[in-house]
Amino acid sequence: MTDQLEALPPVPDEIVNAAQNGNLVLFVGAGASMMVGMPSWGGLAYDALRSLVDNGFIDYAELEQLKKLDPKKQLSIADFISQENGQNLDLRSNLKARFESSIYPNINSIKATCVTTNYDHELNPDPLEEQSEKETKQKVNRKSGVANLNAADLKEPGTVIHLHGDIEKPETMIVTTRDYLAHYDEKNVQHFLAELFENYVVLFIGYGLEESEILEHILRRSGVKELDNKRQRFLLQPFFRSEQPLYDRLKVYHQRSFGVHLIGYTRDEKDYQQLEHVVEHWSSKLSVQPPALVDDIALMDRILND
Repeated sequence: MTDQLEALPPVPDEIVNAAQNGNLVLFVGAGASMMVGMPSWGGLAYDALRSLVDNGFIDYAELEQLKKLDPKKQLSIADFISQENGQNLDLRSNLKARFESSIYPNINSIKATCVTTNYDHELNPDPLEEQSEKETKQKVNRKSGVANLNAADLKEPGTVIHLHGDIEKPETMIVTTRDYLAHYDEKNVQHFLAELFENYVVLFIGYGLEESEILEHILRRSGVKELDNKRQRFLLQPFFRSEQPLYDRLKVYHQRSFGVHLIGYTRDEKDYQQLEHVVEHWSSKLSVQPPALVDDIALMDRILND
């Protein structure tokens, strides 16, 4: 039976149960940061090229030619041109929230462990327990860089893991195609992703059709497969109601290719801003609890035996 697209799809039981068992991980992409005015991957690449024009490194004719390339190529070439002119490519000025949105307060209120391909710091999960005034001033447990990808951090609700690097640590940021490919060749990255997708319920938020290449590359390098009679990877994605046939086909594609269950929602009334309403609705249904002690012991056994 075909699942009809809805504005506010119901939360799958598997996600509700995973939150209650401390086994839910939110995987957050650029679509979430766009809700606060940050650029898409393509927008970030174009901003980088425009900065080259502003600095006099290229002219508008070359900009027009380069913007026809895919975003990874644009960023790679922008980085090469910057280095040729004795500068480092600085993306930080383009990665600032420009307006208010409810999406991050609602994501943070879920209190889950978060993995993100975003560089920014909008993810700041609320603590599981009430904290004193002194404790609330402490920074979130934030991880970035290949050496700091540790599967044990996944069991700590509220941890934020920057898979592609952190804006406050430019040396960890994955920007060029060469860096991107080298990053996913790292055994530590592959092990982290395998642990994530095999042993946790993962909800992808903010990955539209435009970001599908990045998401699929991550899933491929983790070695994920379709899971028999088990649903533990979910992807929220927007569609127009008229795209119901496309949604039906993509559901089969994601499930058979990566064991990911696609959950569509309609964008006819609110366009991409509908994601804010979906996350608000879902966050009210989710209550993250610390993982059970028996799960902690099982995790440590797996890590020590690897």
